[in-house]
Amino acid sequence: MLPLRTVLMASIVAATPLALAADLSRDPNVVVCHPHAGCIHHTIFGHDYKVLNTDRFTVMVSLSNEGSYTRADVSITNLTSTPINLSPEEFRIQALSRAKVFPYVSPSRVENIPTPDRMAYIPANTLVSEREAARQRDAQEAAELFASAPLLKAITIPPNQAVHGRVYFERDASAAFQQINVVLPIAGTVFKFPGFIKP
Repeated sequence: MLPLRTVLMASIVAATPLALAADLSRDPNVVVCHPHAGCIHHTIFGHDYKVLNTDRFTVMVSLSNEGSYTRADVSITNLTSTPINLSPEEFRIQALSRAKVFPYVSPSRVENIPTPDRMAYIPANTLVSEREAARQRDAQEAAELFASAPLLKAITIPPNQAVHGRVYFERDASAAFQQINVVLPIAGTVFKFPGFIKP
């Protein structure tokens, strides 16, 4: 009985590292945004970006919901010595719980995207501190800048240059809170950014 118990215990211990490593990609051409891979969070204009640095690229992604779409704000810096071709049409979102893929939506198909509301006029007799008024102006400017980001299109990124823009994906507005991966194939490397989308 002791040998059987030993074998069972050894198999549990041996399986634990495999279970922990299952989350890690074994493909050297797939880079998953995790802290061990150098992925960090950075807040820019009030939006949470995940930033992943490799020796070839710096890739940043921020997710939000806009109308019936999921919006990804993407920035890609080419750190190589050669130009790279970028095709956002290859980008997608994978819902992990249902193994569902939400594809890229062509800019010509994007409809009814809300625009940021202009800051309401504050009458002169309303008491608002200068600090609060400045905060409101800064928040409005940040929202307008975020909303006005260009659509990311197919492009060639020269060496040591960056490109940024927004990309839209289909979204199931009736689905529950979902764990997802934003999947960005870039010049032979697939970048995966784990995250969540809300209904």
